[in-house]
Amino acid sequence: MLSTHIIQQSEDGNAQLDIAERARLQELESIVEQGLQTFYEVGKALEEIREQKLYRETHKTFEAYCQEKWGITKRRAYQFIDAAEIMENLCTNVHNSLVKEYQLRPLKGLPAELQLEIWQEAVESSPNGIPTGATVKRLVEERFPSNGNGRTPKDGASELEKLRSDNQRLREQIREQNKERDRRAAAVALELEQLRAENRQLKAELLQRDKDWEVRLAVERRKIREEVREELKAEYEGQINSLTEQLAEMTKNYQAVLARLTALEGAK
Repeated sequence: MLSTHIIQQSEDGNAQLDIAERARLQELESIVEQGLQTFYEVGKALEEIREQKLYRETHKTFEAYCQEKWGITKRRAYQFIDAAEIMENLCTNVHNSLVKEYQLRPLKGLPAELQLEIWQEAVESSPNGIPTGATVKRLVEERFPSNGNGRTPKDGASELEKLRSDNQRLREQIREQNKERDRRAAAVALELEQLRAENRQLKAELLQRDKDWEVRLAVERRKIREEVREELKAEYEGQINSLTEQLAEMTKNYQAVLARLTALEGAK
């Protein structure tokens, strides 16, 4: 059960109820509306309304909700809630209309085992098996008489039990938080290792792509050189053939001229 201090803290920023919450609030309010004398059902309904803050859409605090909606004080609402909790602990038939909230009220704050022990003693000492609130209160005071300073051993036992329970809950929360941190750390370490492996793979792929590109570039260069060489060879061969033909023609003409000169000199 949450402490009163926590319950009275400021509400969530979003006061709107969703469809499921609004439907559940209607069910719980129907239980409360059926009769405030049926304290167990009412106590459980009020407890859920408080715990889930189902009042937040219309009221800022649980106290205001109880006062304006049902005309009861916060103290009375908590009496219903506490009595319902005690009733559950006692494993008593919750539909037994002979058991009233005020009969269980003196057991508030006692450890669960002690509540059961005193209630059983009260039942056994009652003629009809239904102890009165005064009977239960007397048995509690017999166990824990007032020590004169306004605080009874009952209060100390209650505080001790609450502190033990609260410390146990805090230890559980710490363990769960440590487990969650370990899980997150392991997940981060695993993701980090995966990213490192991926990084190495990407670097290797990039290096291989560079090597493949250099090889491909060298092949393309050789191919281009061969193509240029073939083109130049074909071009030069054409030029050489043309010059050869021109030279042959010039030689032929020279020989014809030389023959004519020779003939002219012989005629003289």
